[in-house]
Amino acid sequence: MKFQLSILALFLFATACGNGDQGNGEDENRRSTPVYLSEIEPSTFKHYINVQGDVESDKTIMITPKASATVEEILVRAGQQVNKGDVLAELDGEITRNQLNQAETQLELAKTLFKRQQNLREQNIGSEVEFLQAKTQFESAKSQFASLKEQYDFYTIRATISGTVDRVDLKVGETVGPTLPVFQISNSDALKVTTEVSEAYIMRVNETDSVEITFPSLNTSVQKRVDVVSRAINPSNRTFGVEIYLPGVVEGIRPNMMARVSINDTKLEDQIVVPVNSVQQANNIKFVFIAEETENGWIARNKEVTTGLNYGNDLVVTDGLNVGDLLITAGYANLSDGSPITIQEN
Repeated sequence: MKFQLSILALFLFATACGNGDQGNGEDENRRSTPVYLSEIEPSTFKHYINVQGDVESDKTIMITPKASATVEEILVRAGQQVNKGDVLAELDGEITRNQLNQAETQLELAKTLFKRQQNLREQNIGSEVEFLQAKTQFESAKSQFASLKEQYDFYTIRATISGTVDRVDLKVGETVGPTLPVFQISNSDALKVTTEVSEAYIMRVNETDSVEITFPSLNTSVQKRVDVVSRAINPSNRTFGVEIYLPGVVEGIRPNMMARVSINDTKLEDQIVVPVNSVQQANNIKFVFIAEETENGWIARNKEVTTGLNYGNDLVVTDGLNVGDLLITAGYANLSDGSPITIQEN
């Protein structure tokens, strides 16, 4: 009898456990999914083209010697500010200097003889031939002196513009010549950022487009407008050039500095813009979930949408959503049409 009662007790316990499991499953089916919402409002959509650029100067000059000679003295260093005409280096021009000294002596002698013949001629003393010979010798000596002086100036390397010395490519004692540049000078008043953009955007980038330029090494950025858009395509990489002028915009900008350029090529007003991740796709159909309030509470509704441009986390919805719709922006992963939801506070 005790054995039969034990069997009955076990049977009743198992039945109760089975009924309890079934009840929990029904509770799971009725459980709502917590979600976060965002009300659809008209907004401005901006698309950017992000490219890398370089700082250049319209006044970057390479200076080469005008004569082949040994470097005697270097008077500037890289990073130094110079003015137009300042002496950058001196070369060994001793031979020409000696010739110039001799020419100067001959010029003084020819000048003296000419003055004497001129005075005699004014007093009707001496022949006209002697006067003309003295005049010719004086003019010849003056021309020779000027020519040698010009040649001697070749041994002094001067700055041809005012600016900053970027490069010094010579050493004292080495021989330099007109074939290779030895100094580079740039003028920071004529700086610009140049970059290359894919030809796919040739019809979307125009002068006056707004642009943000970031200089990583300076940890700063500036807002400007595009100044030059080339319409010629580079056949080697299928790009076109863009330039933005930087006259005195940011202190510390130097030629050849790297810049990140974000060109705002498209701006659309009064658009429905949603997060990219909120749009899902199944069977080539794009859709989102919105929240809808019913008599039994909030549920998720599946809405098919048509999308347009996107940039970053922003995606334009051209059809399927209306202003005022409550878009589900988080918690939509396991939803289906009609799923009960619980709205969470942001």
